[in-house]
Amino acid sequence: MSVPAVAVVAPLTGPRTAAGTVLLAEVDRLRGGAPGTADWQVFHESPGVAHTVVAGDFTAVVGHADPSVADGALEVYRQAGLPCLLPLLPGRAPALSWGPDETHLARALADAALALVARALTVAYDDDRDSTGLAGLLAARARATGLAVRTGGGTGDVLALLAPQHRLPALLRAREGESWRAVLVVADCGLPSFDALVTAAARLPVWAVHAEPCLVRRTRAAVASLAAALAEDPSLRGARLVSRVLSRSALLIGPDGGVLGGGRRVSRLSAVCPVRAAAREDALTVPHTQAV
Repeated sequence: MSVPAVAVVAPLTGPRTAAGTVLLAEVDRLRGGAPGTADWQVFHESPGVAHTVVAGDFTAVVGHADPSVADGALEVYRQAGLPCLLPLLPGRAPALSWGPDETHLARALADAALALVARALTVAYDDDRDSTGLAGLLAARARATGLAVRTGGGTGDVLALLAPQHRLPALLRAREGESWRAVLVVADCGLPSFDALVTAAARLPVWAVHAEPCLVRRTRAAVASLAAALAEDPSLRGARLVSRVLSRSALLIGPDGGVLGGGRRVSRLSAVCPVRAAAREDALTVPHTQAV
């Protein structure tokens, strides 16, 4: 029997490249540790990529980091009966998603400000789609809890600085002359940009909201469970493959997607999850993999 082919959809350029790097690193780990389990073929995530994937002879697709692309792609995969694994994003049935529920993120940030005994929350954000959307949700949640909400910079009570992690170091350095009792950021200790964030935050009272489990652990669970299922039975397809992947996942998937028991943790940047040591050992870099 021929080796089953798996389509790996990852952003190879652009602002979401860091998430794609994590996914490609996990695929490369399996290529080295379990060669011959699957033929992992990489596609750059772009509009229309789902139609290219379903036109090929693939057993499953894993990846997607851009929700604007994934939203349309999931219906294409569903119609084609192609199992889709989403370790990087929340998804919807029948896709399998290890991604955290983003609706809880604004609540975690607002609750953190309350726990820091803030009376006012200043919200500053980058102009990317995710940060802008989160800023709106956070402002609404903060006002509902009785916090005064401001925008901009200067000096104040608690600052929520919302931006992609690779942008946060420069934004934090630009605010070193300001005086805040606390600065809240969203962080993922599994991304290569985390070390630069820690360095930039050294002289500021930064608290981070972390997703648990982090990106590396979610991605490892998804890719490894797919590889284990195909190693046991390369003929698995469709619903049978989905069922076997679920049974082999190291992290239990809830009925609505996301890791069961997963959530958000608020901590100092120095308190990171145990997978951080493993991520350093792996030396996450973009693998020498050509996109199809």
